[in-house]
Amino acid sequence: MYYISHILTILGFIFCIRVDSQLLHNTRVVGGAPTTIDKYPILAQLLLDTWGNQTYEQHCAGVILTSRHVISTAHCFQNNEQSSKDYTQPRYWKIRVGSTYRSRGGIIHSIKTIIPHHAFDKYFYTNDIAVLVVSKSFVFGSNIRQGTVIRHGVEVKPNSICTLLGWGSKQVDGPRLEQLQHASLYVIDQKVCASRYGTIKAVIADTMMCAGELNVAGVDACFGDSGGPLIYKGLVVGLVSFGYSCGHHYYPGVYTKISRYTDWIVRTVSNNK
Repeated sequence: MYYISHILTILGFIFCIRVDSQLLHNTRVVGGAPTTIDKYPILAQLLLDTWGNQTYEQHCAGVILTSRHVISTAHCFQNNEQSSKDYTQPRYWKIRVGSTYRSRGGIIHSIKTIIPHHAFDKYFYTNDIAVLVVSKSFVFGSNIRQGTVIRHGVEVKPNSICTLLGWGSKQVDGPRLEQLQHASLYVIDQKVCASRYGTIKAVIADTMMCAGELNVAGVDACFGDSGGPLIYKGLVVGLVSFGYSCGHHYYPGVYTKISRYTDWIVRTVSNNK
């Protein structure tokens, strides 16, 4: 998953959001263990050319939907003040599929189109989802496969055990690791999550879901994980969106709730070949 070290002032409070920016520290899922892409072949890496010099590095993650489409989070694709680059433009991105490792292997594809949700809010991270269209079709095999998203309107119950995937940091400003990580965590009750984030004036909308382990510091997504999947019983139910720090005991990770966007995903894929 992917988080950025981006500090936003929200209603007078300082809220540390894990989203994608350009100067990020990418390592692994907090509390995770090494795994391999053949176990999770639906996963894609989003590689960013931060400075426009054709040097692409893993920055976000995503899920393969069809032979031409990937879903990720909209916050990955923003204008960036530090680099003065517009990361909404496909030329700054490539997609690597079929590799266990952050910086080698697999097959790299160019991106044709980036379609963020039209109602994405960069301050509160509502509607944090995007569809990407690749220039050349993926060739499916043991390490590259289509993911299956949860049906529209279906809710995953609190305390359900999900799997988190990514190449993100083990801790804030932690060392970089190469291998894909996975970890198990619990779905957190929506009202409990909203109440906790309400203490820092952050919004937990109905289109979001939370996962982690309350009152225990540990398993979470971190820098480099944004856009990656939260999986329940083989279905993609969430995408890494934001959170307070990484592995915080009080604030669980926040994910885009896929079941609220299934219809939007289908329409967007159908209209963007």
